[in-house]
Amino acid sequence: MSERSLVESFADLYERDPFRELFVFVGEDGNDAEKVNTRELAGRAEQVRELLERERIGPGDRVVLVHLPSLDFIAAFLGSLAVGAIPVPVSPPNPFRLEHDLRLLSAIVDNSGARAMLTHRPYLEMVKVGNDARWPAVPWLCPDETVGESACAPELWHVPAELDDPAFLQYTSGTTGAPKGVVVTHRNLHHELEALRLDLGLNPDSVGVCWVPHFHDLGLISFILSVLLGNVHTYLISPLSFLKRPAIWFDVVSRTRGTHVSAPNFAYDLMVRKTTPEQRAGWDLSSLRVLGSGGEIARPDTMERFFAEYQGTGVREDAFRPGYGLAEHTLIVSMGTSGRLALDRAELERGRVVPVDGEPDSRAAVFYGSGWVTKPSAEVRIVDPDTLMPCARDRVGEIWIDSLTKARGYWGLESQSEATFEARTADGGPGRYLRTGDIGFLRHGELFVTGRLKDLIILYGHNYAPEDIESSVRASHRSVRKGGVAAFSIPPADDGSTVERLIVFAECAVADPADELVQEIGRAVRRQVHADHGLVCDDVVVATDLVLKTSSGKLRRGACRERYLREKVAGVSNV
Repeated sequence: MSERSLVESFADLYERDPFRELFVFVGEDGNDAEKVNTRELAGRAEQVRELLERERIGPGDRVVLVHLPSLDFIAAFLGSLAVGAIPVPVSPPNPFRLEHDLRLLSAIVDNSGARAMLTHRPYLEMVKVGNDARWPAVPWLCPDETVGESACAPELWHVPAELDDPAFLQYTSGTTGAPKGVVVTHRNLHHELEALRLDLGLNPDSVGVCWVPHFHDLGLISFILSVLLGNVHTYLISPLSFLKRPAIWFDVVSRTRGTHVSAPNFAYDLMVRKTTPEQRAGWDLSSLRVLGSGGEIARPDTMERFFAEYQGTGVREDAFRPGYGLAEHTLIVSMGTSGRLALDRAELERGRVVPVDGEPDSRAAVFYGSGWVTKPSAEVRIVDPDTLMPCARDRVGEIWIDSLTKARGYWGLESQSEATFEARTADGGPGRYLRTGDIGFLRHGELFVTGRLKDLIILYGHNYAPEDIESSVRASHRSVRKGGVAAFSIPPADDGSTVERLIVFAECAVADPADELVQEIGRAVRRQVHADHGLVCDDVVVATDLVLKTSSGKLRRGACRERYLREKVAGVSNV
């Protein structure tokens, strides 16, 4: 397929199938609340295009999109592209944590140089912006909902002069630092959407069911932008509806004969813990062709429990497709799995890949592969992050990537962009690679991701993946909340020691736990971590509402570390 922009692809769909139903937004009750077809979406996007044009916003201008989960967001994104503006989708500030969220929003507006914030009436009414000086000092724009559907000709919408021009800015989630605006180009987007079509077997009859946030690259690209090419028909669920009642996800899959779903690992854990055998007995999930897992490392223990509990639903284990991706690569790097791989944990801590024969025990680290790279001309290297030399086959190193979906860089951060997106190996090779900051290895062509470089816990010269320690913590006591565990290290104590200290956050599943239960959990965590890893926890913090996460559910270990250091310094004994 020849390279072209998303607007050109949508114009083609408009021409050949104007009444194709594209999206259905699902209400909290699990029933269809709103639908839109190609012609209707084009009309709504045209209203946005006209609004931006009246405000003298045009090619190259940045527009921040602040929307609740809705079909309005899709029209805003498409309408921004139609006028040539660069959309910047963001998480809408939550009224219950407004101070924090407004600092983040202000940083994004300042970094992107946005000309305006585009929103819709439901969000304006919810937050009542008014004259609140805490909001960024740029105009709010909101399409007039009383105006009827606009006549439009998408074939006349703005077409980028170069496919390497920015299509949109994807701000990173902040799991490892301050969010940065990844510049995704029109060429990046074309090749990502084409790769998704091929790798996932998407076609006009495919049915996606998605609750992943619309401002997250997984939800935005896989389940929204793919639809604008006619590759899939998507049912959208609010993330809040899913978190409130996880069963809504598979309610909709079963009702609509959904074929494609994907979500972070924690969602599959919730689908076991927060659904009942009676609910599962009522679901027919045999239509699912792809059961994707992305956004965080897929954990074998989670998926084994999931498939054990869902045996009667018709869901097939061969539909499971873990993947690895990141915003800096537009989305997917690799996808699929050859199954579980057990490694000698002690050797892995030394950076060596040594498989374990037989049934693994607590001394083994077990991973799913994160699949194979199928994009044409894509290249993955495993590189020593200190020497920058390519690693031997049996060594763990940083994952470096080059492909047509490698993004252009970080908006306004030239030196960081060069260091991250144009890295060269020390052996003199000609390639220029994206340094992912993730660590892993290649085995028989399959990529295995073992953790994040910045999250690595280094104690006594050995490398420990926090995910392994967190898995031990989850198994230590029945009252540890499975989705509320974080392990991280802090600097050595001021006593001359050079060894970092291991800290564990463990949320209690019991509201307002008694001191006796808190102490019991703390002792159990220490015993389990020592038994599994030979490590002593310097501190175990047990409380409710403890672990910090991104809006898409990823652990923010760096933020947990900062919270611990800040509140311990302030004299708080139990966070």
